[in-house]
This record gives sequence, C-alpha cells and structure tokens, in this order.
Amino acid sequence: MKPVNHLRGLLMSTGVVLGAAMPAAAQEACSSYTVQRGDSLSGIAREAYGSISFQAIWDANRTAIGPNPNDISVGMRLNLPCEDGTLASTTQVSTAPAAPVSTGLSSLHLITGSDYPPYTDEDLEGGGVFTQLMDAAMATVDTEYQITFVNDWGAHLPVLLPSGAFDGTFPWLRIDCEDPTLADAMQSRCDEFLFADPVYEIVTGLFARTGDSLATSTDAAALMGKTICVPDGYATVIANAAGLTNEQVNYVTAETPEGCFDDLVASSIDAVEMELTQADDLIGTAGIVDQVALNPEINSVLALTVYVHKGNPDAELIVETINKGIANIRADGTWFTTVRTGIAAYYEQ
Repeated sequence: MKPVNHLRGLLMSTGVVLGAAMPAAAQEACSSYTVQRGDSLSGIAREAYGSISFQAIWDANRTAIGPNPNDISVGMRLNLPCEDGTLASTTQVSTAPAAPVSTGLSSLHLITGSDYPPYTDEDLEGGGVFTQLMDAAMATVDTEYQITFVNDWGAHLPVLLPSGAFDGTFPWLRIDCEDPTLADAMQSRCDEFLFADPVYEIVTGLFARTGDSLATSTDAAALMGKTICVPDGYATVIANAAGLTNEQVNYVTAETPEGCFDDLVASSIDAVEMELTQADDLIGTAGIVDQVALNPEINSVLALTVYVHKGNPDAELIVETINKGIANIRADGTWFTTVRTGIAAYYEQ
C-alpha cells in the first residue's frame, strides 16, 4: 500500500486556511512561478499542492535558493515540480557525467542503517534516497567504494568509527560547532568527528495534539516548560534553534519514532519533534491524522551528512573526497534527478 500524504489534513486541523493568499492559478504544480513580496516556500507549497511540505520545491530549486529555504527573494524564478516529481522546465536537466576524477583516496567503506525512510533502509530501492545520493557522488571520483548496513545505530559513533572498522557513517546531523548553546552530546560530536558538506537538507517540524495551543503558536517561547519527545538517538533541534536551552524545555526520548506519537496521543507528553516526511508516514500508518496537528510556524532546517572519526589517519582526505563527489552531482544535475527518482520510488513502493 502506498504511503499517503497527510500533511494537508494536519495543516487544516491547525485552523490554517489553505488557499487564499493569492489566486491558485498563480502557483500551480508543473509550472514555473516568480516569487512575489511576502511569499514563502511553505505558502507557495500550500497554493500549488495543498500541503505545507515544501521539500520538493526546495529540492528542485536548490541551486537558486541555496541551503536556507527561507532565503528566497522577490523576482526569483522557481520551478514547481509536477505531481510525479518531474519538472516542466528543462533548466535542470542532467548532463552526461564526466570520467571519475582521482582525489588520492584508494578506498572508502561507509556504514548506514535501516528504519529511516525514505533516506536509508535496506528494503528501499537503492537503500533509500540518501544512500543513492552517496552512490551517485562516489561514482564521480576514482575511489573503490562500498556501503554496509549496520542496523545498530547506537554503535556507529561510539564503537564502529573509533575502532577503525569503517571510514564513515551516514546520515547524521551536520552540527554548527560554533554554536555556544550546543548540548554536551552535540559538542562531543564536534570534538570527535569531521563532517562532510551537507548532502541533503530536511525540515524538522513540531507535532502537537489537535486543538492544543502548541499546534497554532507562532512563538517558540510557547515551548518553555513543555515536554517534547524525540526518538532515542535523534538530535534535539527546534528549541535550541529558537534560542531555548534544554533546561527551559523538557526533552524526553522514546525507544522508537512510533513511541513518541503513542505518548502524544496518550497525553503523557506535549509535542513530538520529528522530520516532516518520516512523521507524516508514521501518523498515517497509525491512523491518528485527526488526533495530531502539525504546527506550520515552528520548524528547523537540518543538514544531513557523513561523519568521519578524527582518529582515522585519512579523515581529511575522506571528507575532501565525499565533498568533491557531492559537488559534482550538484553541478551536473544528478543530485536533483537522484532525489526525485528516489522519493518517487519510495512512494511507489
């Protein structure tokens, strides 16, 4: 059974009206659109697709928009993908890849894990979208390369990379190590690992019970004193991005992503913090669309990347090689093609 996009229902349950700011014809799927004053990607997505999930628009226009989806300007021309993910415009057609270039790295062995759809999962086509991006990137460099799935995520950072068993792991949050408010767990990652450039950026949203004030608040200060669940091993980002400390917000964990939503429905927590695509699938599968609402105003952009342990003697060369591969596929259009086909395969599967 195909996953269903429930974000429209989640948005409507918050009381937000989906269509009114501009004529719908001005922002239609499978067309191009010129940014107007007051536009945002989420607003454009509402008009074009009936959903606040703007990931597809951002992916299709990453070269123009860059790493911050809020950084759009009046007059910018955007390609609005068709419902199947293709583009009506031919401005981002992939070119034939050049012959692999040498970076001096002879071999690279990376690990990832399952249960993070649509990005990494052994049962997904190509191992998931992120895995496919890594395959495409490494095909552009002259390095012997392999990926192994180790589904014990908790062993990747503290055991498998420091021991030298593998050269890197993905996908993990790319941390701003200059942030003075970093929690100790995040600071330790800065101390122990090198991070490749962003490979794929995602949006983390805030999910509350339908009718709760957290579902409609526009001020992140509303999170103060609240209990927010994240799955075990996931980073906490929304409160920190809003300038709140872990002392001001009570973060708790559940063993599984599903557990967070179980606790939310049971009213034992106030909210769930999770990536939009993953949360949308879980909410639909659990049949709790009417009980859970997505806050359309409070979110955070996360960059997913590859971690390499600083103790690896080739650490800097490994990061340089990965960065080169990612830059290559962004430049020739392969990055968007890979994302589009990977996401489409996930929903078809």
